[in-house]
This record gives sequence, structure tokens and C-alpha cells, in this order.
Amino acid sequence: MWLDHRSKTLTLETRRIIADERITIERPHISDWNLFIHGVELADAGKYMCQINTDPVKIKYVVLSVHEPPVIIPDLSSPHRVTAKEGDTIQLVCNVTGVPAPTVTWYKKSSFSRHHSSMEVIGYDGMVLQIRNISRYCDDVYQCVATNGVEPSASREMTVTVHFPPEIRLTNSKIKQRIGKETILDCEVTSNPQLYSAWTKDGRPIQNDDKFKIDLYDDYKNTLTLSLKISDIQESDFGAYRCEAQNELGRDYQDTYLYELKPQTPAPTVQRSTQRPTTAKHVYIFTWTPGPYTPYTPRQDYQSKDQLRTLPLAPIQKWTGANGQSKIFSLNVAYLMGILTAVCVLIK
Repeated sequence: MWLDHRSKTLTLETRRIIADERITIERPHISDWNLFIHGVELADAGKYMCQINTDPVKIKYVVLSVHEPPVIIPDLSSPHRVTAKEGDTIQLVCNVTGVPAPTVTWYKKSSFSRHHSSMEVIGYDGMVLQIRNISRYCDDVYQCVATNGVEPSASREMTVTVHFPPEIRLTNSKIKQRIGKETILDCEVTSNPQLYSAWTKDGRPIQNDDKFKIDLYDDYKNTLTLSLKISDIQESDFGAYRCEAQNELGRDYQDTYLYELKPQTPAPTVQRSTQRPTTAKHVYIFTWTPGPYTPYTPRQDYQSKDQLRTLPLAPIQKWTGANGQSKIFSLNVAYLMGILTAVCVLIK
């Protein structure tokens, strides 16, 4: 006799007692009484009892474990799109079933650029992911993956959109250009949602015409560039230009200024003279006057470094004695004779 986990009799000898046609008795050998369950269902799991009507009765228990791959219950899980305001707290729910109990892992799809992204593990394992004080940088795709060792695994993606007020960044706050030329003013607007953005001058929105042209470029997530081209600049075009943006959460604006770039007048050239000055600022004159016993006569005297001046030669005076002999020679001979006399006295 076979009994199920609810103690209901299934078979007696080779006969099936219940109406479930999935259950049969197989006897490959004379001592075998094997219970076959075809098309096993999750409800079939439990403890089964094989009983032999002996004295005393002999019983053997067999535990049937039915494994079921993970299944995510959509009605009990978060929707595929979740919207929140910056600063809110949200919960992402991934309700799963399976045997054994599945493990739920959360991933975040990080976008490095428009064409490249990767999945990174975040948070702890569990059916609920809570994000406190959510910011614009949490605006991404989240995925829960449930596994229990039974293939296939189950997954669900949820796109979180974070709304926040606009922020404006200008490439240049001041620009100079000449009259008759053209220039481009760029304004970067980061906002979610992107509802309104414009260039204005003197409080009036600028529209596309022959002078002004506005182009819109989608740079990356939640960010666009508003480019204003000004052609054939005139005097009236100079001044302040305002880039502004607005949505239901706030408003922001920044001003940039266009100035006239005036041509530079070359400085006058100064002619430098290559001639040396004829007169020095300071002139120093050195004069040498010969003594009565000096036979030399000065030839030149020196002023400053600026010029060299030659003086007239002084007449050479010849001193002669009564007999026509030079007085200088006579004096020199007498001087020498006196020295020799003194030497001789010292020797003696």
C-alpha cells in the first residue's frame, strides 16, 4: 500500500485507489512495488509512505522534493516604469516564487555614454530594493534577477525616472566680436522633464530669422545644448543675452554678454639715432703741468668716455748755461758727483 503526504491511500497491491491517472504501480521484479507519478506537479511534493501488511506492519518513508524554477509575479511586483521627484524615497519590489526559495539580486544599468553601458550589482539580496533621498544620478534602469539553481532564472527590468528642476551652464559668460562678423552662444540645459528653454534679449524670446538661428542638440541623458548663432553683428546686437529654462519643479537662467571687439591701433614707432652724442653729460679734463726740471711736455688730455680731445702742444723750453751747455746735464752731473763723494766717505 502507498499513501501520500496527506495520508490518502493511493494504491493497494497493484490497483490504483484514487482517480489520478498519473499514478501507477510498476513491478520490474517480483519484490518491487514502485510508485510512479507522471507529470510531477509542485503539489505532489511531500512525504510518501510504503506500508506492508505484516505483523507487525512495516513502513518505509520516501520524501519527494519537487523543484520549480523562479517565477516573478507581475501583479505583486513594481511596474516597469517608476517615476519619482528628486529627494523622495522609493521601493522597487520583485516578488518571486520557486523551489528552493530563490535568491534575488539587484543590478543597475550604468550608462557611460549613449552607446556604452554596463550592469553593476547594487544593494543586498532581497525582494525589495529601497532608495532613500533619490537624486538625478539614480535615474537609470534597474533589474532584479531571481535564481535558485533550477533553470531558467527569472528577471524583470524597471526604469526609474527622476524629475528635477532645470540647471543651466554657459560655455562663456563674456564674448567679444567685431561689427559685421558672426558669433555663437552655447547654453547647456539639464532638466527632467525638458519643458521649456529659450534664448531671450531685453526680455523678449529670440526667434529664428536672417540674423538669429537657434539649434538644439541632444547631448546626453536629460541634457541638451541650445546654440544661438548671431550673423552680421551690428551696434544694436551688443548687450546681455539670457538663456532660461523652466518646468513644473522650478526655473533657472544665466546671462552672457556680447561686447564689441574694437581693432587695435598700432603704437607709433620711435626713430632711434645711431650717432653718438657730441657733448657728454659730464666732462672731466685732466691737465698736467711740467715742473721746472721736467723735460717732457704733455701731448694729450682725456675727457669722459664720450670724446677724446687733443690739446695744443706747449713749446719746449731749453735751459742752457753761459757756455751753451745744457743746465739739465750740469745739474745731473753735480748730483751724481755728490752721491759718489758720500759713498767714498762711508767706505773710509
